[in-house]
Amino acid sequence: AQQDMLSALQELATSKSKKDLELIIVVCWSIWYSRNLFIFEGKRENSQSLVATTIGIVDSYLIIKILVDQIISKHQSINQQAWMPPSSGWYEANVDAAIRHSNWIAGLGVVIRDSKGKFVAVAIQRAIYKGNVAYVEAKAVTLGIQVTKKIKCLPMIIELDSKEVVDLARNRKGCKSEVFWTVVAIQASLKSLNRVQIQHVS
Repeated sequence: AQQDMLSALQELATSKSKKDLELIIVVCWSIWYSRNLFIFEGKRENSQSLVATTIGIVDSYLIIKILVDQIISKHQSINQQAWMPPSSGWYEANVDAAIRHSNWIAGLGVVIRDSKGKFVAVAIQRAIYKGNVAYVEAKAVTLGIQVTKKIKCLPMIIELDSKEVVDLARNRKGCKSEVFWTVVAIQASLKSLNRVQIQHVS
């Protein structure tokens, strides 16, 4: 008997794990997208490329979910500790990085609020984890600066839980690792924007 897609997925949900079901859904979407690409644009995708894209989508979803859960948990913790808003007219960006060690992927996240605690912007980005936690934390700061520039939320305080990156950005310590050039770019941005501060939050 013929079965519609939703009914088929509901049936699979009773026999497959959540992880398997997520992969099946993304595979179905990728096939649908590839089919439409061929029908409407005459473009034919390589099957290996399609599989790689599917795996990439699942990995991105998982790392972003981890990051979002981490940021929400952190904000709930901050709120329970009586979150201190920035001064009137200022904005605050909390930046963070979540790492998935199993496949060397990191998720970068930015949450911006105004002096009244109202959420102004949220941004998430995927990055490659190279074994240096400070590096991905610094990339999260870079993302925070990019969002700040784009939405013109100034003056801005950027907060993160990496004391090492804050100390590097403020020239309190030196560094010769791969994070160096990212920190140099952060320092240049802070100098050019003038009204952006960076500080550590425990």
